[in-house]
This record gives sequence, structure tokens and C-alpha cells, in this order.
Amino acid sequence: MNKWIINETETLLSTPIGKFCSTRKTDPSGTERKYVSMKAPDWVCAIVQFEDKPNEFLMVKLFRHGINQEVVEFPSGMVDDGESALQALRRELKEELGIDCENIVSLTELYSACPNPAFMDNKMTCYFAVINGYGTNNPDEDEFLESEIVSAEKMGNIVSADNYNVMMRFAWERAIYLGLIK
Repeated sequence: MNKWIINETETLLSTPIGKFCSTRKTDPSGTERKYVSMKAPDWVCAIVQFEDKPNEFLMVKLFRHGINQEVVEFPSGMVDDGESALQALRRELKEELGIDCENIVSLTELYSACPNPAFMDNKMTCYFAVINGYGTNNPDEDEFLESEIVSAEKMGNIVSADNYNVMMRFAWERAIYLGLIK
């Protein structure tokens, strides 16, 4: 495939969840074109399993503003500037579930984790964490969430639902494939 050349990028809007940019590019035919993209932070998620109850998983129930509804999902969050994905995961587990966890396995890194790679550039790193228990959450001041224990059977139903996040579904299936979930 021929190369695209980036001529100029201008930030149109900067928000806490990303920047919207206008970029002038020269396409492989030599024609200059203008595109809009969103430079969003990378993010992490983890399947959190109890060591003494391997058929139980810890999830987070919270409101997602993009879809205007409450969801139950894997603990997840953005990777802050200067953090590695693993550091971000540890911070998120501490904030959302009160967990200090060392038993963490990387499942995969997905560049197509954004809703639309046609104009977004972030990636998601998925992990599998095994815990002995959990504490009190300490979410950011604008986060209102609850922890929820979910059985493996119910988890299978949650991640198979048509409206469930496809990247988190992939993480669940990857953990099964790797033999982490029986």
C-alpha cells in the first residue's frame, strides 16, 4: 500500500477524554485531503477473578454517558500521561474496587478498541487479575459506581449480549482460550 503523508495537524477541541484534530494529508495519488480525528487516551480493563471462588468475578456497575445508561462491565479506565498500561490498571483497580493486586496476566493489546478506528487512535490493553478479596472503592469525584460479584454463568450471558462492549467480550473469550477461566 502506498504511503499517506501528514502535512499539518491542528487541534480543534481539547477535552479531558481526548482531542479533536483536523489533519491535512496527501493521499497515495498525490491529492491533499482534510480529515478529522480524535486522539483519545489508551485504556485498560481487567477480568477480576476470586482466587478462592474461581467461578466468581468482580465487576463494576456504573453509568456510561456516551450511551446514557447504567452498565455492568469489567473494571476499566484511561491510561494517564506517563503511566504504563499496567500502572493504569493497578490504579484503576485500587480506585474502583479497593484492590492492590500483583497476580495480573496480560491478555492482549487491541488497537481497534476504539469505537471507530476510522477517526480514533486509542488502544485497549486487557488483563486477567486474581484476587483474594476487595476493599472500599475510592472513585474519582465524578464517578458513581458499585462493585458487583458475578458468576461465570452470568458473566457468559453478560458478555454475549448484543449490546455488550465487543472488546471486553474479546478479553473474556481470550481468557477462556488461554485456560484462565474453566
